[in-house]
Amino acid sequence: MSRQEVDLDADLWFIATRDSPEIAHIRANPSVGVTITTQSSWVSIAGTAEVVDDLAKLKELWSTFAEAWLPEGPEDPNAILIHVDAETAHFWDNPGGRVASLISFAKSKVTGQPYDGGDSKIVTDL
Repeated sequence: MSRQEVDLDADLWFIATRDSPEIAHIRANPSVGVTITTQSSWVSIAGTAEVVDDLAKLKELWSTFAEAWLPEGPEDPNAILIHVDAETAHFWDNPGGRVASLISFAKSKVTGQPYDGGDSKIVTDL
C-alpha cells in the first residue's frame, strides 16, 4: 500500500484491496499510525482511518502503481480507499541523511556524549 495523496488538511489517502488485513484492522479499530520516510527525514502520524468506497475518488487517485496490485483498474470490485484524518505528527530531520546519522552514532559512542538526533518536532493542530 502506498500513499496516494496528502491534502492541505493533512489528510492521507491510500488505495487498498477490500480483502486486505488492513481493512479488517481499520474496521475493528480505526486508530492508526502511519510512517513516511525519506533519506534524511521521518514522519510518524497518528490519526483515525476510515474505509471509503468511492469510485470517483478512486479514479481521481488512480496510478499505474496501484494498477500493479489491482490490474482491473479503479473499477475492480476489490479496490477500496483508506482515508486517514491525521491528528498529530512527529517529525525528525537529520541533515545529511543516513551517513550523517551513522557518523553521529559513532561519534556518540567514542565521545560518550548523547546523540542529538537532528531536528524534531511534534505537531498537534492538524
